[in-house]
Amino acid sequence: MRTPVALRVALGLVFLAQFASAETPASASPEPSSAPAPGAAPAPSSTPAPSSAPTPSAAPAPGAAPAPSAVPAPVGGAAPAPSAIDSGPVIVPVENDQPALEPIPSAHDTLGGHFVVGAALGAKWQFGNLDTGNKLNDFLGTALALNVDLGYGLSRNVVIGAWGEFDNHSTPSNCPRLCSGGKSLAGGPFIRYHLVQGTRFDPWGSFALGVRSTTVDTEFVSKDYFGFDILKLSLGGDWYPTSNIGVGPYVTFDWGTYGSSGGHTGLGTGLRLTLDLPGK
Repeated sequence: MRTPVALRVALGLVFLAQFASAETPASASPEPSSAPAPGAAPAPSSTPAPSSAPTPSAAPAPGAAPAPSAVPAPVGGAAPAPSAIDSGPVIVPVENDQPALEPIPSAHDTLGGHFVVGAALGAKWQFGNLDTGNKLNDFLGTALALNVDLGYGLSRNVVIGAWGEFDNHSTPSNCPRLCSGGKSLAGGPFIRYHLVQGTRFDPWGSFALGVRSTTVDTEFVSKDYFGFDILKLSLGGDWYPTSNIGVGPYVTFDWGTYGSSGGHTGLGTGLRLTLDLPGK
């Protein structure tokens, strides 16, 4: 009877020893850590002394703050990495200065400093009075009108110059025997405005004034009349198939007087040829 009891006691002691060794490793020595900073006291070891029996863990004293978890010191004195979450606002630099826009250059000047020569041929009809009691239509019929002009470009739009006109009038239908037609010469300064630049079609309008001399031929005598063209307006457009030569239609209206005869008017239209030097 003693042998089983002793055996049971020995087995119980072995069981208690195994339980104690599993709860707390015996004489476990920690691995060496990095050298502490100079002047800092080493922290006490947190490993409890091994014992043969398990001891209940001590409850913290009332009101005592929990000890902070140990944070390993950085190796070599390196600064700790910043926190992943930054408490402050993130400021992104913004460039407020906008790039300056380059100015758009003006179109190439195709008129300033150019000499422009024009010649036009067309029909002209005159109305009004030669003098008191004599109407233009009684002595002068439809005319074949030749117009010439020479201008110089002051700018990309404005041309000034001089013009001349020769009208060869036919015999009117109501005066077949006494009248043989007549001739008219006129000329003066003009100013012309060109609307666009850089296109093959060049529309324009001009204002002019001048003097006029008209000769009326009859079977018995030729009579001369001298007066002024107070207003001469022309509109037209030149199409430039090449840089130097343009061609296009025109219309013209003039109003003037031969002394005290009242006034006379003329309306003409035709085709105009233009020479531009040195070219557009």
